[in-house]
Amino acid sequence: MKKVRLSIIGSENSGKTSIVQRWCSPSTPIHPSRTIGIDMRSMVYEIDTSNVMVQFWDCSGDESFVSLLDPYLKNTELILICFDLTCKNSWLRAQFWVEKAMNNTSDTPLCIIGNKLDRESERIIKSEIVQRYIRSISDRNAFYCETSAYTGENCKKTLKMCIRESLRHPVNHIIEHFKRKKENSCILM
Repeated sequence: MKKVRLSIIGSENSGKTSIVQRWCSPSTPIHPSRTIGIDMRSMVYEIDTSNVMVQFWDCSGDESFVSLLDPYLKNTELILICFDLTCKNSWLRAQFWVEKAMNNTSDTPLCIIGNKLDRESERIIKSEIVQRYIRSISDRNAFYCETSAYTGENCKKTLKMCIRESLRHPVNHIIEHFKRKKENSCILM
């Protein structure tokens, strides 16, 4: 079975944990909670008649945990940067998270997720603003999705896109490094 690791980062209250909850347990009601440090969840996802083990590294948006993120960003097939569509500061912080991801990786794809699509009447950040920003970082493989973890809108579609992109960019250098170290090595997969 193929394995992919996705790291999800972004500011506090942007809905990162709720998105992961929606992906891992789509029929269960969302219960927003605060992540302390880094939380890991996994699921098996069927894509193109084969199963993929997907690990989600849900990273706290709390400033005190930023220094812990570097290894999680370097050892992932795709980095998701989440922000709240109804909060200008969340979008501004998302740009900080994009820079952090770009400074820690050379070619890991980025998925920027605008969350809380269900609150359209309170929306502040228009998709054109994000699209323009993505074009400005065109040297990276980056794409944009909008979701509602609360209603589930676009969540399945976004997950499928992320897994497909992850399968195109396996982190082979990590696996090779640990194969060389023989049986004394340990890697979280």
